[in-house]
Amino acid sequence: MKFKKKQFGGIRRIYTTQPAIGVVGGFNLDTTKVKYPVGAMIPEGSLAQYNEETRLVTVLKSSRVMAIDATNAKIVTLESDEFLTPIFSVGDRVMKTVSGNFSAAHSIASITNDSNGYVITLTGEIAGLAVGDAIFEVIEGEAGVATLPVDVPQGLTLKAQPLGTVVSEFETSVDVTTDSKGGHFYLRRIPPIPAGFISGICLKTNPNIQFTNSH
Repeated sequence: MKFKKKQFGGIRRIYTTQPAIGVVGGFNLDTTKVKYPVGAMIPEGSLAQYNEETRLVTVLKSSRVMAIDATNAKIVTLESDEFLTPIFSVGDRVMKTVSGNFSAAHSIASITNDSNGYVITLTGEIAGLAVGDAIFEVIEGEAGVATLPVDVPQGLTLKAQPLGTVVSEFETSVDVTTDSKGGHFYLRRIPPIPAGFISGICLKTNPNIQFTNSH
């Protein structure tokens, strides 16, 4: 699937004040354990974890559910607009609640992104999935357990282009903020973050990143 996003004017800020860039230059997207579709736009504010030794950044794939097909619950429409589009790939395993065995996670069989929205078809129904819920990509951890590709995220991605960061066929440079500088990120305007990573208004693994549920 090829991706191409256009900007029709206007901006949508994801923070109340300009955050500091904590990781910039020489850090590239880690494609060893997570596959990102070439040409996709990583939304600004995506949860990220970087490694100082390898100089690589892993970005969590996540999205909110906007609709579920009434006759086939395996067909799910995800949040997608000019500023926020999922970066899933066919074959990704996803879960609503990250637990249990990796083999129990359903995979994405197909993706359609057109005037009808960003629609995925899963290999099976996700139990209890409802409109407004979030889904997250999972990978196989130790002993076959389903786990997120990030475990100690330090911050959120910043945009390299007007709408985000484009995934290159080769290396993709990624900027990460680790300090919201006393301001707040709008949770409703960025890709969903697992509840376990949020403590009060802060990112649990880095309290310098703070959030607000305001619109």
